Amino acid sequence: MLIVVIVLLVLVLVQGRLSPVNLAINAVIGIVLLILTNLVLSPPIPINLLTVLICAIGGVVGWLIVLVLHVLAIAF
Repeated sequence: MLIVVIVLLVLVLVQGRLSPVNLAINAVIGIVLLILTNLVLSPPIPINLLTVLICAIGGVVGWLIVLVLHVLAIAF
């Protein structure tokens, strides 16, 4: 859980441009990638509040972090 909180903080700090439009675009792209990934992976990534927040704030980078953490069985 601590790893996920740290990842969220790093994403927010790296992407200092969190306007509502950028956040909405990141959210849509991240959620679509998360859903498309679940169509391919055998044990799907659980879609819950935490994964949605990471993908919404991080966009493609957030999705990639969730995917790597899931494949390595560290989280999710």
